[in-house]
Amino acid sequence: MKRTLVLAVDRDDDFGVKGKVVTPVIGIEDCISAANALGIADPEDSDINALYAAIATCMDLQEQGADATIALICGDEKVGHKSDLALVSQLETVLDEIKPDNVVLIGDGAEDEYIYPIIASRAHVDSVKKVFVKQAPNIEGSLYVITKMLSEPNKRKRFIAPLGIVISIISLFFLIPDLIVFFTSFDVADLPAISRDIIILLIGVLLLMYAYNFMEKWEKYTHNFKDKMLARSTVMLMGTLAVGVFILSCIVCFYEVTDTYYESWFVAFVSYVDMIVWPSMMSLTIYIIGVIMYEYQEATAIRLSNLFNCFSVASFGVLLTGLLDLVLFYIGSIGDPWVGIMEIALGLVISMTSSYFKRQYRKSLVVS
Repeated sequence: MKRTLVLAVDRDDDFGVKGKVVTPVIGIEDCISAANALGIADPEDSDINALYAAIATCMDLQEQGADATIALICGDEKVGHKSDLALVSQLETVLDEIKPDNVVLIGDGAEDEYIYPIIASRAHVDSVKKVFVKQAPNIEGSLYVITKMLSEPNKRKRFIAPLGIVISIISLFFLIPDLIVFFTSFDVADLPAISRDIIILLIGVLLLMYAYNFMEKWEKYTHNFKDKMLARSTVMLMGTLAVGVFILSCIVCFYEVTDTYYESWFVAFVSYVDMIVWPSMMSLTIYIIGVIMYEYQEATAIRLSNLFNCFSVASFGVLLTGLLDLVLFYIGSIGDPWVGIMEIALGLVISMTSSYFKRQYRKSLVVS
């Protein structure tokens, strides 16, 4: 008699993340326990219905006299290459243990279908079944389903983030020319168009913030910030010093630019950016030094990666200064272009050298 494997597939590992189920799960009783675990954690997850459908299918085959066994395999919450590798690993474990002659696949939608060809290449698939949850056939029910689906972080990143990126890019294509026209003519009639573009840009940014759960991350950051401030962390003290140096440098450079004559506002703007490059790099270096001091205080160790970050900051500063010097030469005949070229070359050399040594020495340097 042929042995049939009824295989339930959960590509995004809702059973593991929400129900704390360790997969693969083999056998009807264990699969019922897994379904109950996810049902208690999230009663509205459609993967529960897919697993119950697999259990019902396996029991029907057994009642018909077939040698049927059920198994549940899961991927990873980071859907993609990592989840597919996890599914393949669990699939091979199940196949080695059960050694089925044919497989019946059960899933809850289009997402699980991506793994079906991989399963078919390792076992003989007789049937594929998709399970859909019954919903009220009205707009309110559809909106409810969409809202619940987008409440999951991985779904928001997959569907909302691309939309936010597209809206932001399109708004910038309109906003930048409108700003250039306005600062050239200072015509008040251009303000409505600029306001429209800014509103569209804000919509795109808000969608990105929602997709990547910005508010939760911001709350965690502020919580850590308060903890470090209360603990008088060296990192926060040096970070405050870095911000102060940056703000002071911006003010000093601004007054220096306003006291100097330039051919156009664009040349003045590029000159201002060129002036604050090295104060910005200095601020970043001060912050990195704070991180090094904090780690040394906590663990009496210095990570080489942080030391090499200082060289990375320096290489970026030299490279950016060279690019800005070239821009200033071509738009305002300021400076020597060969100086900019030499700065770009020097920045690339420092960056490649730092990257090389950073790859060679990845372990921490312990200072006694």
